[in-house]
Amino acid sequence: MINILLMIVYVVLSVSGLILFKLGTNSLQIGVIAKGILSLQISYTSIIGLCCYIASFIMYLLLLSKNSLSYLFPVMTGMVYIAVIIASVLILKEKVNYFSVFGSLLILSGLILIIFKGN
Repeated sequence: MINILLMIVYVVLSVSGLILFKLGTNSLQIGVIAKGILSLQISYTSIIGLCCYIASFIMYLLLLSKNSLSYLFPVMTGMVYIAVIIASVLILKEKVNYFSVFGSLLILSGLILIIFKGN
């Protein structure tokens, strides 16, 4: 049960980090990291997204210590992929085509097989 809760927290943190990064590209820039050819401006939204993403990485390490990599990687990657598509549609108002929906259904069916038959 604790593994499922940790997996959900990982997915929420990863997706939150990605969505906040995306939203941060459109918001007020607060600072420049480097000047010249490679300059990077960071907003508060992007900083919060970075914190979420770092926390998700720590959760992933914790999950990895308790589960096999051959199980964890495909399950977590598939869950994050599907959650990002849902969050992109709901929060960012992005359009999804039929190929994305079909691909997501294939990933979902693969997740169901791995979760219920693979472990």
